[in-house]
Amino acid sequence: MSRALLDSSMVFLAVMALVSALLALRAVPSPHHIARPVSDEMIEIFGASAVTVLVTAMLTGHLFDQALILVLFLNLAALIRYYVNRLSMPGVLWMAVQPLMLLVSTLWMGLFLNEAGLPAWAEGLGYIGLGFAMIVWALGFMERFARESILTHEQWSRPIMPPRPDGEDRAYKVSLQLPCYAEPPEVVIATMDHLAAQDYPHYEVIVIDNNTPDEALWRPLEAHCKVLNDRLGRDVFRFYHKAPLPGAKAGALNYCMTIMAPDADIVAVVDADYLARPDFLSQLVPFFDDPKMAYIQTPHDYFGYEVSDYLTACYWEYMPNNKVDMPGVSEYGGAFTIGTMCLIRTKALREVGGWAEWCLTEDSEVSVRLRSAGYHGLYLGQTFGRGLIPDTFDDYKKQRFRWTAGPVQQLRRYWRLFLPAPLAPRLPGWTKLLEVLRCVAPLRVLAGMVGAVAGMAATSVALLTRSMEPVAIPNILWLMMGIGTLTMLVRTGHRYRLAGCTRIRDMIHGEVARLALSYTILVGGVAGLSSKPLAWRRTPKFAVGGTKETPFTSTVMETTLGTLALIFGLLALIGHDVLGDGFSVLVFIGMLGLSARFLSAPYMAALSIRHVNGEAAKGNGAAPAPNIADVAEADEPGGAPAPHKA
Repeated sequence: MSRALLDSSMVFLAVMALVSALLALRAVPSPHHIARPVSDEMIEIFGASAVTVLVTAMLTGHLFDQALILVLFLNLAALIRYYVNRLSMPGVLWMAVQPLMLLVSTLWMGLFLNEAGLPAWAEGLGYIGLGFAMIVWALGFMERFARESILTHEQWSRPIMPPRPDGEDRAYKVSLQLPCYAEPPEVVIATMDHLAAQDYPHYEVIVIDNNTPDEALWRPLEAHCKVLNDRLGRDVFRFYHKAPLPGAKAGALNYCMTIMAPDADIVAVVDADYLARPDFLSQLVPFFDDPKMAYIQTPHDYFGYEVSDYLTACYWEYMPNNKVDMPGVSEYGGAFTIGTMCLIRTKALREVGGWAEWCLTEDSEVSVRLRSAGYHGLYLGQTFGRGLIPDTFDDYKKQRFRWTAGPVQQLRRYWRLFLPAPLAPRLPGWTKLLEVLRCVAPLRVLAGMVGAVAGMAATSVALLTRSMEPVAIPNILWLMMGIGTLTMLVRTGHRYRLAGCTRIRDMIHGEVARLALSYTILVGGVAGLSSKPLAWRRTPKFAVGGTKETPFTSTVMETTLGTLALIFGLLALIGHDVLGDGFSVLVFIGMLGLSARFLSAPYMAALSIRHVNGEAAKGNGAAPAPNIADVAEADEPGGAPAPHKA
C-alpha cells in the first residue's frame, strides 16, 4: 500500500471534523440546549457527507478515492448512533471521525516513515514516537468524550439543574464554614452579609480566622457576627480566632468540624471573597435526599473583572473549564469539589477522615476518598456565587501552581485506587480514567513538548552533519494543518460561546491567559511528584498598590524559553538549504507556537502591571461588591435545558 492512497481519506476526515464542528456550533447555542429540531438529523448526516465529499474532491482532485472511507465513516456513525443514542447528530459525526482519524493517520505516518528513506535509527525513533502518540491520543479521546459532552450530547443521565421546589420544608441543617486568613475585613463582611441573606431556615455560619497576627483584621469580623445575629434575631453566626493552627485552609476546616453544630447534616464551604446567592442553600440542599450523594459543587465565578483587560483575560480563561468541561466530567461520574460554593454530607466527610492537610488541593482530594467510599457527587454548571480574581499575574500563577501540583500529589498517594477493577473495585472505570488523566495532564504535556523538541533537535543535527538526507514533506500535510487549525478555532470559539463569551477579543485574551500559565503548570506538575511537603500559598485579596516592576520581573524563565524557541525557529528557516524547505518550515511553525506559549506570560504580566497601576492611580481598593440582587441574577445563556433521563 502506498501512502498517497490514504491522502484523500485523511483530507475527508479532516473536512468532516470541520463540518461537524460547524454543525455543533449551530445546534448547541448554550449548555444542555439543542436549538434545532430532531427532523434535521438526516439532513445533518447526509448533508455533511455530501459537502465533505465535494470539498475533499476539490482539494485533492480525487472523488472515487473517498469511497472506502465514506463507507467506513457512515457505518461507524450508524453504530455510534445505535449504541450511544445520547449523542446529538453533530456529536455522532464528531465521535465517528476521531477513531477513524487515529487509525488512518497512524497508518499514513507509518507508511511515510517507511517511504522516507530515513536512517535506521531515525526510522526506529519515529515508530517509537508514533506508538507513544497513538496511546496518548486514544486516552485523550476517551477523556474528551466526557469533557466535551456539552458540545456533543443531547440527553443526560445526571441532573443538570437544581430540583424543582416541591413545597417540602427540609430539616437538613447546614453548617456554612467561612475560613479566613489575613483577609481585608470589608471583603469578608460582604461575604458574611450575603450568607445572612440565605432564604434557607436551618443553617449556622462559622467564621474561622486562623493564624492572622493582626487583630485589626479579625476583630471587625467578630463584631460583625454580633451585628448580624442581632439583625436576624437569632444566633446564626459564630466567630473563632485560632492561633496557632497548622494545616492552612484544610486545618481550619478540620477545626470547624470539632466545633460545628452536632446536628449539622451538611457542611457548606464558602471562600472569604465569595458572594453567595440567597438561594444557594435552598436550591442545592434537596439533592441530599439521595443518601449516596456526598457533595454538590457549583462553578468558580467572579465579579468586577470588567474593569480591566487583565482581569477580563483571567475571567475568560477560567470560565470554559468551569462552564463547559466540568459539567461534562460530572456527567460521567468524575465531578470533584473545587473548594468554594460546595456542599458536603457531614456523615460522609467524617467517615473518610475529614480534610487532607498534606495536599495543596484539599478540596478535590476529599472527593477522591468520598467516591472510593461508595458515594458520588455532582457538579452543576449554574453559578451560585462570585469571588475576586487575583490582581497580579504573580498571584494568578501561584493559584494555578496550587491547582496543578495538588492533583499530582493526589495521584501519587492514591494510585492504587485507580488500578483496574479486579485490583481496585470501588471506583467506576470512567471515574478512574478521568481522575488519572486530569492528574497527569501537566506531565503528559511536558512529555509531549520535550519529545517534540528533542525529535526536531536530533533531526536537525542529523541533517546538519549530513547523517541523513532532507525529507520531502508531502503537500497533504500542509493542507491537513490548515484544516485542523480552522477546526480548532471553531471548536475553541464554541467553548467560549457556551461559557458566555461573545466577543472575539475576549476569546483571544482568554487564550493568551491560558497559554501564559504553561510554564507554571509544567513546574507545578513536576513539583507534585515530590514527596516533600509543598508550601500552601494563599491568594491575597488586598488591593495592590502601584508597582515599578517590568513585565519580565516575574517571567524570567518564560521569557527566556520563549526567546530561545523563537531563535531556534528562525535558525531553522535560515538553514533551509541544509535542513530542507519543508522540514525547516515545520520546525519554525513548531518553535513559533512554543515561543508564543511562553511569551504570553510577559504580555499577561504587562496587562497586570497596567491594571494595578491604573487602580492605584484611581485610589481604588478591592473591586466593588455587587449587591445581592446582582449575584442572584441568572447568568445562563438563553434557552431551556434539554431533559435528562432517569
